[in-house]
Formats: sequence, C-alpha cells, structure tokens
Amino acid sequence: MSDYSALANHRLNESATNHDIPAQDLSNDVHLDAGLNNDIPEEDLVNRLIRDNQDLWNELLHNDFVEDMRIADADDKPVLDGFKWYMIQDFFYCVQLIAYNADRAAKAPNPAVYGKLTKTLNNTLTMWAPNALKACTDADKLNIPDTVVFAAKREKATEQYTKFITDTAEDENWVVSLLSQVPGIQSYFLIAHDLQENSVDKDSAWYKFWVIDNAKHHKSTVEQISEGSMRHAILLDH
Repeated sequence: MSDYSALANHRLNESATNHDIPAQDLSNDVHLDAGLNNDIPEEDLVNRLIRDNQDLWNELLHNDFVEDMRIADADDKPVLDGFKWYMIQDFFYCVQLIAYNADRAAKAPNPAVYGKLTKTLNNTLTMWAPNALKACTDADKLNIPDTVVFAAKREKATEQYTKFITDTAEDENWVVSLLSQVPGIQSYFLIAHDLQENSVDKDSAWYKFWVIDNAKHHKSTVEQISEGSMRHAILLDH
C-alpha cells in the first residue's frame, strides 16, 4: 500500500510542476479527513489498508496539485498547464489499462469472473481510453493538439504506476490486486468530492472535466469495499 500510494501521490504532484503545453487558439456526507478507527471489521480489507497507512493516505488526499486546484482561478496558467499534463498522463495510463485488464481476463478462474473482466476490458478499450484522449484533444475541452499528446513523455511515476498494476495482474495475487486499485478508486472519489464542495472556481477546466465525473463514483468505492470483504471471507474458508 505504501509504495502504491506514494506513486499515486507522485503522479498527481508531477502535474503541480511547470510543464509547457503549447499555446492554443481558444475560439453529501463524505469528508476528506474522515477518521478510520480500530472498530473497522476485520474483513474490511480496504479500510484496514487505509487505516494502516493513514499518513501516506493523507499525503495523497492533500497533495500539492489537489491543493492548487482547490484555490486556483480557472485562468491560472500554471495550474491549467499542470492539469493538461496530468490528463495526458492519464490517457497513457488508460491505454496501459487495456493490457492490464486483458491479462486479468485471460487468468479468470471461472465464467462469472471472466464475464466481468471482459466487460471491463471492453469498457477500457471502447470508452475510457478514447474518452481520455478526447478530453485532451477536443476543441470544447482541453484542445491540446493530438501530436502534442502522442509526443509527450511518459513521466516516471506513470511508468511505475502502470508497471505495478501490470506486474500485479501477472502475479495473480488478488490481495495485491485489490491493494493496487485502492488509491485510484477510493482516493479519486474523495478528492473529487472534496473539490466539488470546496473549489474556489467551479468554471475551471479541472472542475468541469475531472471533478464532476470522479465525484459520481461513490458506488464504485462501496463495491470495492464489498468485494474486498467477500474475497477475505472466501480466503478464510479455504
């Protein structure tokens, strides 16, 4: 958990540094700092992982780039350029997810799991990766030239992040697989929900193209917790 949270934090923080994107012609009850205590049920692996790595978890939720997006105006160029750079890296990540999900589907233990994983693979291939690219290049979104996107350097954190989940799929270790997905599913929802509630400027590109979408994914966080508990029960039965 510690290594993965650190990578996720670094991946976001890389966007807080200056990156030159060529100038374009532009014609509820969720709390970020909710405490986790020792009353967490033993089978709730997700929240136990978070609790046992609370310091790193807090660093991820409050990394520099998130704090910059919270207080910046929509026309803040350094933050906007950082967000564009992050979205380019996110596209690279989504492309890598195609291989990750294909590997997981190929190793499915039964038809039910295979069906679920192939559905995820199809969504990654036909929706998530193409939509990430469109968010970068469409004129009514970030309007980054596609040549710039495909020529961009993959940051070290992006490479390490994707290598970790790929290695996890190859190892077929469901505990580590669950661990590898926690920061992406749990933290991104919490960060987005917090920015939805507390952003200074809700007309910003990051608010419109990242916050609104990720703040909708509360169901995914609940499903991940349930899946972790279910798999924990199966493990104890064998």
